[in-house]
Amino acid sequence: MYFRLVRPTAADFAAHLNLLKPAFVGSDDPKGEFEFVRTLLEEGRGSFYLLAGKGIKLWFVSRVIDSRYHIIAMTGRGLVQAASHIIERVSQCGYHAISYHTYRKGMRRILSRFGFDQTEQLREFDGKAETVHQLELIRGAHG
Repeated sequence: MYFRLVRPTAADFAAHLNLLKPAFVGSDDPKGEFEFVRTLLEEGRGSFYLLAGKGIKLWFVSRVIDSRYHIIAMTGRGLVQAASHIIERVSQCGYHAISYHTYRKGMRRILSRFGFDQTEQLREFDGKAETVHQLELIRGAHG
C-alpha cells in the first residue's frame, strides 16, 4: 500500500485535483465544495493523498480538527479494501478519531461496516441528508 502526499507545488497537482471532482457529485453545490477544497489545499490547511495498491486507487483530502482526523472528500476505487489501511495509518499517527461527512446512503453503509457511528445530521436537501460519522480510536488503536 502506497500513500502519496500530493502537494500543491507538484507538477501534477491540478491533474490529481481534477480526479477528485466525482467526490462532489450529488452535492447541492459541487463547484463550491470543490473550490473550497482547492483553497484549503493551496493555503496549506488540508492534505491531499493518493492511496494506491492492488485494486486500490483513491484520492482523498483531509485535515485535523480538535485531534480528530477529518476526511473531507474521497473518490476512486477500492475504498472497502483500503479502509483498514487508512484507519491503521490514522491510528498510528495518534489521532483520537476519524470523522467523515457524507450525503450518500452507500457511503453511510460502508462507514457503518467499519465501526463509524452517525453522530449528527447536518441538513437535508433534494431528498438527501448530510450526515456526520465518527470512528473513535482509543490510544492509537481502532476501538
